[in-house]
Amino acid sequence: MSEQILKIGRVVEVSGARVLGELEASVEDLYRTYRSRRYTVGQVGSIVKIEAGDKLVFGVVTALRMHEAPTTEGGFESLGTTSDAKWLEVELFGEALRTGLKEADFEFQRGVVTYPLPGQGIYVASVDELSRIYHQPSRPSIRVGSLSQASSLPVYLLSDEMLGKHFAVLGTTGSGKSCSVVVLLRSILAAAPNAHIILLDPHNEYSVAFPDEAEVIDPTSLNLPHWLLNFEESIELFIGKTEFVATSQTNILRDAILDARRQFGADGIPKDSITVDTPVPYRLGDLLKHVEKSKPPQTAKQDPYLKIENKIRALQADSRFSFMIRPDDDVSDSLANIVSNYLRIPVASKPLSVIDISGVPSDVVDVVVSVLCRMVFDFAVWGPRPVQVPILFVCEEAHRYAPRRDDAAFQPTKQALSRIAKEGRKYGVGLGLVSQRPSELAESILSQCNTLVALRMSNQQDQKFVQRALPDSVSSLVEILPTLRTQEALIVGEGTVVPVRLRFNAIPVERRPQSADVPFVKLWTEDVAGEDYIDAMVRRWRMQERAPFEA
Repeated sequence: MSEQILKIGRVVEVSGARVLGELEASVEDLYRTYRSRRYTVGQVGSIVKIEAGDKLVFGVVTALRMHEAPTTEGGFESLGTTSDAKWLEVELFGEALRTGLKEADFEFQRGVVTYPLPGQGIYVASVDELSRIYHQPSRPSIRVGSLSQASSLPVYLLSDEMLGKHFAVLGTTGSGKSCSVVVLLRSILAAAPNAHIILLDPHNEYSVAFPDEAEVIDPTSLNLPHWLLNFEESIELFIGKTEFVATSQTNILRDAILDARRQFGADGIPKDSITVDTPVPYRLGDLLKHVEKSKPPQTAKQDPYLKIENKIRALQADSRFSFMIRPDDDVSDSLANIVSNYLRIPVASKPLSVIDISGVPSDVVDVVVSVLCRMVFDFAVWGPRPVQVPILFVCEEAHRYAPRRDDAAFQPTKQALSRIAKEGRKYGVGLGLVSQRPSELAESILSQCNTLVALRMSNQQDQKFVQRALPDSVSSLVEILPTLRTQEALIVGEGTVVPVRLRFNAIPVERRPQSADVPFVKLWTEDVAGEDYIDAMVRRWRMQERAPFEA
């Protein structure tokens, strides 16, 4: 009886992993009812099965059409059909061997060995069969949502594969991207309460989402002293990217930093082994003394020296840079404390560091991100083997720090993210990229993310970019991205047993990131903001203080 009800068509042609099928003439509605459940019939993204002897072959519907003759697109030839024939295209993704008489009595495996033959029936996959495909894996996994076509079925992601081989969350503004990140991280923390996660928060969105699990580090508590910068980052800070960097200036700065580092020294490290990049503290006073001492007597040749001196003194006088420019009497060897705080070692019941950089001056924010990325990777590189403390680095607005165009970024930041993407797996550093403009993201870095979470995406450039990043077997599914609901996503890659269209778990209102759309009309119905509102805002603006969040 189930075969009669759930059968929707027959196989007409097979081309590689793609199948062309003809829907039965009786298929006129979007749904079939079986065992008191409604099943979608031939909907894009729905799962179907094809019986091939003692095996079941499963696929996902990628296209539907009604043509007098199907196009040759995708390798299918014209079949000379009648004008009222309905056609569907299916991408095969796995197969199963029957082990009993019941619907769900089979062992599912990813990949296809036995391909169907023309004439074999195409059926809607039942809930029992879907539950077998999407059951909780025996490997470590996290529950993140429910299947879009069967909301009663939970969806699990393979946590080690997703974290160790990197992942990306991509979606346009308003698609539920930030909430999806919260769901993923909260699910990870529920399964691993002693994790070590750094979340880069450029818009002060996430602190409210992790009130008990996160150590929130904002510009008032940020501690990235100048001596932690390597030479490339120091050039950016002390000379600047808008300034024409003459060889003489970089040489002056290199010699001055090296001399200042060796003057300060570090316990157990010979001074001769200290380089310009060694993370050994130094005093800006010592740096300035070296610059002054090296200054030639001829006034005409003093210009590059004066520029460096003036820039450093300007930074010292600017309170916005107090988290980085330390007075000489405040310089100490605090590297261990800095690493401990950011990487949550020990965890101390707060496995997540939320780095709020929304208040960091724009002309130095790239340096801050570069230092954080490099610190995470360098710490892992010099750690013991096998890895004992794996780390996850989640980068919001990733297209800003790892853009496609080389001239659009601070190169050390892009290089640091690229190094994590390419080599992090070997050293226990996972990378999570979050972006609303994937087409502006460096393709070489995104290609290293083996799990893709694609939410609603309406921009064609972004869709094409994501299509190139998807495996060939599901690349045509990119066409459904504009139709996804908020908090709904297509997930493919190593983190999921099979490609899945899911709806992420709901988040309580008080735990949602501060990225929700503003209800303009509702807030404009009454005039509630008066002089007190302006006075309080101006004071916070001047004092660089955040307003309290009200749920």
